[in-house]
Amino acid sequence: MNATLPNVATYAGLQGRKLRVLMAEAEPAQVSKMLRSLFPDDESSLQLTIVSTISILLPTIQLVGPEILFLDLATSGQDALATVRTVHRAAPSLPLITVATTPEKSVAEQSLREGALDFVLKDVADVRTLERVLRNALERNTVSGLADLLRDAKTGLYNADGFRALTEKYLQTAKRTDGQLVLLGIRIANLAELQKEFGPTDSESAVMDTAALLKGCFRRTDLLARISHCEFAVLASDAAEPSVAILRQRLETRRVAMNEARSPWGSVELQTEVSFWAARQESSLVEEFESLLKKLRGNERKADVAMLSGR
Repeated sequence: MNATLPNVATYAGLQGRKLRVLMAEAEPAQVSKMLRSLFPDDESSLQLTIVSTISILLPTIQLVGPEILFLDLATSGQDALATVRTVHRAAPSLPLITVATTPEKSVAEQSLREGALDFVLKDVADVRTLERVLRNALERNTVSGLADLLRDAKTGLYNADGFRALTEKYLQTAKRTDGQLVLLGIRIANLAELQKEFGPTDSESAVMDTAALLKGCFRRTDLLARISHCEFAVLASDAAEPSVAILRQRLETRRVAMNEARSPWGSVELQTEVSFWAARQESSLVEEFESLLKKLRGNERKADVAMLSGR
């Protein structure tokens, strides 16, 4: 049985810290006993908190900060699904595993639609089943954490690392369909001036407003990123060269509307560069991206700012 512990612990990346598990469990305490058998060295590898009533569950989530939550439907009152829904809404990123008996299986299955990640039937489950459920929950946490590392915290767009990491998917699609990719570099040309005249709060709002503008201009399937303090990048697939003029016009129209809403805190000036990449060309997509950044940053040194008119 101890052989399962290294697998779970390694998969979760738990070396040197405890796995924090919160369990709302009714008697008899079957699942918590199985969990402790997976982590026999409780002092060094598992922090297990058990509550017996739903009334103290939500405050305990805030206090403990668990990585996994087990919710026994027997503790959830007459409307178990409503309880699952409430708990999930209170902690939507927390992997929630419901616990039930075989006669309650249909309710446990319905709990998946209310936000539960998985369920365990405590009267038939064994240690191997519990380990599988734990592994899935830990994988969910790991993937979510990695996704956060690829996001810009302020705008919610991908950051430069995320942009580079996710271009491979678009690259493979273009190669398979012999399609064309369009790269756009977009820079807030007067961000330093806005900060100097109106202060750092205004410059941050200019960044947020620009990010919102880009989200509204491009498709959900397009890849949007904030690659530096004042620079953004967009990767669009299956976009022909004539459509870029339409994109520029759309950006300009929305920029004007955005600036009207921002008045009197200073207008945002945007500068763009565009590059095209096809599967048959010799240069790589990464090379095109780096070349685009050089053009975008080279224009920074020009006295006359290139606006969205396409110059």
